Amino acid sequence: MKPVGFRREVKVYLRRPAFLHLLSAFPLLIHSVPGLADVQVEAGFVLGHFDYEERSNSGATLNKESGTLPGIQAGLAFHSPDSGWIKLSGSRFSDDVRYRGMTQSGRSLRTRTDTEQTFVDVTLGGPEISLHNYGFTPMVRAGMRRWQRNILPTSTTLRLNEMYRWSELGLGGSVCRDLTLGWVDSLCVEGWGLYTLEGRVTVDLTEISAGSPSIRLGSKPGASVQATALMGPVEFKVFGHFWQFGKSDTKTVYRAGGGRLRVEEPASQSWLTGFAVGLKF
Repeated sequence: MKPVGFRREVKVYLRRPAFLHLLSAFPLLIHSVPGLADVQVEAGFVLGHFDYEERSNSGATLNKESGTLPGIQAGLAFHSPDSGWIKLSGSRFSDDVRYRGMTQSGRSLRTRTDTEQTFVDVTLGGPEISLHNYGFTPMVRAGMRRWQRNILPTSTTLRLNEMYRWSELGLGGSVCRDLTLGWVDSLCVEGWGLYTLEGRVTVDLTEISAGSPSIRLGSKPGASVQATALMGPVEFKVFGHFWQFGKSDTKTVYRAGGGRLRVEEPASQSWLTGFAVGLKF
């Protein structure tokens, strides 16, 4: 939704019941895999570049957001030599990015967006298949996403706050090989076909006495790729993540004291690329 002039900042958090369901299912998944013997922990810093674009029904660009997002990531994995592995991982990015677009009245707007993104995943990996010194692993993944998007005010516009929430399902695989190349012990490349679903955006309209309507986003496919180099306990990653939403439904909200407002979200595409460095032990 384009900025129309809101001041009050309202933080809307990820729906607690869904998040707790994800965590409560994790121990059950662990116990379903016999012979778990190896536990691995990883943690580190990540630097991503975020690009976001909204498009009209005709395909014209309505606005763009881009910028660097530093963050942190962590993971906990349980490995079984016979049955594969289960991993719970998460990452969080936060900073301001550039906004280039227009207002509801059609005027050009340049400002910045205060951006916070949180990703939580549960990944299941099957037993590794060895072939010609390469290890192949099939994987499935379920994730939950949250994006706090606060378009900052200018001299002619006020603040607009939106909270995006969605789920993501993935089917992919990895190819790994042990190396004796300098300091590198092993190298892995993984790829994913993704699908976003159950997407919703909550828009803060309390400043104009219209509440905080929540509208449903259209589901769309996405993809991601990652390359990982392991040097002893030090892990280096390069990644790319693409997701998109279809045009939302339209909701009519009523302002206190009279008046109606149509709220909708255009189709959008997002890219998050970058690198990470951390420890794995």
